[in-house]
Amino acid sequence: MAILPPDPIYVLRGDMGPVHCLDFRISPYVEHLYAGAESGNIHIWDLQRHREICKLNAIKKQCLALHTLDDEYLIIQRKDGCVDIWNADGSNWILDKTIDTDYCGFSRYQILTDDIILLPLPNSQVGALSLTTQEFVYKLDPMVSKVPKPLGEVMAIKNCSLENNIILIAYESGDIAAWNIKDRVIVSWLNTDSCPMTINFDNYWMRGIIGNPTDKLEVFDLNKSNQLVHKTSITLKNSGTSLIASRPDSKVFAAGGWDGRVRIFSWKTLRPLAVLNQHRSNIFDIIYSKEKVQAFNNKNLMAAAGKDGTVSLWDLYNQ
Repeated sequence: MAILPPDPIYVLRGDMGPVHCLDFRISPYVEHLYAGAESGNIHIWDLQRHREICKLNAIKKQCLALHTLDDEYLIIQRKDGCVDIWNADGSNWILDKTIDTDYCGFSRYQILTDDIILLPLPNSQVGALSLTTQEFVYKLDPMVSKVPKPLGEVMAIKNCSLENNIILIAYESGDIAAWNIKDRVIVSWLNTDSCPMTINFDNYWMRGIIGNPTDKLEVFDLNKSNQLVHKTSITLKNSGTSLIASRPDSKVFAAGGWDGRVRIFSWKTLRPLAVLNQHRSNIFDIIYSKEKVQAFNNKNLMAAAGKDGTVSLWDLYNQ
């Protein structure tokens, strides 16, 4: 007898249109979920009341990524290459500055420190932007390392750990570079056969997952010498992975597919644990809460969103 997929604990439905990015804002005072829509608007949901309480209207391009930092900044990356930096003003957000990076692609920015974010730039570059000065403090340019072939656009960025100063950058060519950001040099390469769409990495297992347009997830390790080593491939039923998210406790990771499925895997065994079929179309984002969400009595709440315009909330494998 087939095992039925679990149900979400709640589904947020509203007039949002396709939702491209999510962010939890959890504190002793608020439990909010931010949803960035294709329209460019940011929809703010109160998880205690299960309703939308506010909308940041913006006549701009679709949201690609968003994060709140220390209740001080709201950083919104848009598809046209612009990055909006908002400052907190009590319970409101005030737009402070818009920075045009000239990058028009799919790669999302990554938070490096409380002050530095890593932004994809044209010509295969990644820039480190200071939120304090709102200026680039340095850039990672692979051409300085005398790369023997064109890499194409930056497709994904992942911060591995500040302890070893390593970040991963995936390029359109299928190449993955391990950068030492202290010395700003490439220390290792991993070549894949397909253009990477998403990359994630777990510091406990020192293992990463690459999603691409094929029916495979590529698994690699980062060894003690900071060398990238291909480990294995995971075959999926349908092609196309748009997003991979890792739970903070390093027990499971989730892969969002073009077929609308969210596939849950064990980090330890790499075996599939569940296939969630709540969504009807492409999954655009999956996130996990880093703090306990009292509204659902859950310390690892998972949220998923996509083209169908809903946000599903999940309590999975938390025992």
